[in-house]
Amino acid sequence: MRTWAGLLRILGSIELLLGAAVFACVCAYIYKDNEWYNMFGYSQSYSGYSGMGIGGGMSGVYYTGPQTPFVLVVAGLAWLVTVILLVLGMTMYYRTVLLDSNFWPLTEFFINLVLAVLYLAAAIVYVRDTLRGGLCYYPYFNNGMTGGFCRTEAGQTAGIIFLFLNTLVYLVSAIVCIKLQRHEAARMRREYYQREKPILLDSRAPTQIKATRMEPQVKAGHAPSLPPPKPVILPDYVEKYPSIRTDVERDRYKAVFRDQHAEYKELNAEVQAVLKRFNEMDRVMRNLHLQTSSQTEQERLQRILQEYERKKTDPAFLEKKERCTYLKAKLSHIKQKIQEYDNVTNWKDGYK
Repeated sequence: MRTWAGLLRILGSIELLLGAAVFACVCAYIYKDNEWYNMFGYSQSYSGYSGMGIGGGMSGVYYTGPQTPFVLVVAGLAWLVTVILLVLGMTMYYRTVLLDSNFWPLTEFFINLVLAVLYLAAAIVYVRDTLRGGLCYYPYFNNGMTGGFCRTEAGQTAGIIFLFLNTLVYLVSAIVCIKLQRHEAARMRREYYQREKPILLDSRAPTQIKATRMEPQVKAGHAPSLPPPKPVILPDYVEKYPSIRTDVERDRYKAVFRDQHAEYKELNAEVQAVLKRFNEMDRVMRNLHLQTSSQTEQERLQRILQEYERKKTDPAFLEKKERCTYLKAKLSHIKQKIQEYDNVTNWKDGYK
């Protein structure tokens, strides 16, 4: 989809792939952590050369042991949050409610920013882990039996690369959220101004009135009055999507059509399913009305009918139905403009 929201979904898919790669690369070398603990134990305080705390010539270095669990927790948490955002972004609720709100794009921005900071922290911790907190810079540690802990495997290098790449992707997602917020704010302003515009009158009305005007017949000092012309309210998409003039405009119209056609299909399927259930309920209600005889059953049926009528006039359902009708007309208008442009273009090409 050629929209900021669609770009966020693409970036979310990339984040999931990189997150899975990070998890796999880090888990592949957990055995090195076990070897470390088998050699040095789980104590957090050592003195001299025999442990994680180094004294003497290496007094400036202190290493508390492998931090692989922290990296795995960050990768798992970020992966879970990204899945939730990705699934939420594919729902009708996201397109019709969250994008119209002022808080959600900024909320998604902060979520991506926090995940980027967490991934950056995990990347720094993992790099420090491969260097054993700086112990590998000292020849006293980087040889013999302990030298194996300073050897960075290919999978660990790949894990470091994926960690920093995912940090960058989350930062890009945060920037896209800002772009999305500005885009949606501009869209809502345009829709507001379009609603506030004065109602357009049919330009043919004065001409028709003038053409059919007859000489007034004055009787008893009274002159005949003509009815005022009826206003014609033009839908917003008529002005927003005029005739196409360039291929760039055609591509933009086509992108809008694809994006909103998916929303229309989902919404129309939901509305049609509800209408089908209403039709079935109408038949059931008619049959029940014919079969009821006692006063108690009639009162019970009356309560059921009232509840049924309340559901049929539910504001949420009526809003979805109205939105579905609007999208159908809008998509038909955009499709017509694309077809008109294609017909003109094909005719010119054939003429040449």
